[in-house]
Amino acid sequence: MAISYTNIYHDKVIDTLSTVLANEFSIPTFLDEHRGNHSFLITPESDSLVTQMSSGVQREYDINIEYSLKKGGQYNKNDFKQMTNVMERLKRLIHNNGSYDNGAVWFDAVINSIEYTRDESDPSILISTAIFNCQHIEAI
Repeated sequence: MAISYTNIYHDKVIDTLSTVLANEFSIPTFLDEHRGNHSFLITPESDSLVTQMSSGVQREYDINIEYSLKKGGQYNKNDFKQMTNVMERLKRLIHNNGSYDNGAVWFDAVINSIEYTRDESDPSILISTAIFNCQHIEAI
């Protein structure tokens, strides 16, 4: 007999995160690669068991939210300010949505860290990578 399941990571966490980003920013969000002058790229990183219960599981999910900004010419402080403005807004957005749908989709959502780098193959591209972390309880 085949088992039944729900793809929590994709159908609940990643899809909802994509929707939350799209509703807040006028920046395209992708799951495969960056496109255009600026975009978000969502990449699943880990799915970890937190607690095994008799009637379910609590899991923790980590997702990279990468923001790419392509600028022509020399970078200046305004370019970096644009990058950090997006990431500061992202931190506040996740804080305000720390428990999504009363915890039915995720809870304890945070941005754990943000790294700022330049693309090694194209120095005209600035990249910031935020680590999104949340938890979900699934009844089994």
